[in-house]
Amino acid sequence: MFPLQVRSAVAAAPVLPALLSDEEVARILVMTTPWVRKHANEIPGFERLNSYFRFRSCDIEEWLGSLERLLEADQVATLMHVPVSWIYANAEAVPGFIRLGRYIRFRPKLLRPFLGGEELAQ
Repeated sequence: MFPLQVRSAVAAAPVLPALLSDEEVARILVMTTPWVRKHANEIPGFERLNSYFRFRSCDIEEWLGSLERLLEADQVATLMHVPVSWIYANAEAVPGFIRLGRYIRFRPKLLRPFLGGEELAQ
């Protein structure tokens, strides 16, 4: 009986994949898959497996603070009740800011405490 209890406790623990595909990373970064492939060497945890692009999930999570989808400037502008132009002009002052080439994104985990809420619209 005891082994069944241990087995169910282990099965209940969330299991993160060790490697993320380029499509999964693109969804998290809110970028296109071709952009992720072009900039793969700049993204932490990159591993090339022949023609496959893979990223270590632990490195992505450490880089971004979580594996949550990043927020775009227009979403942050809506949450902060400011124009999108203000977000672009002051992006570096907004918590959670990250630059991906010429694009800007925001880490929800770092933005959430600043906005004083637990839930951010995706």
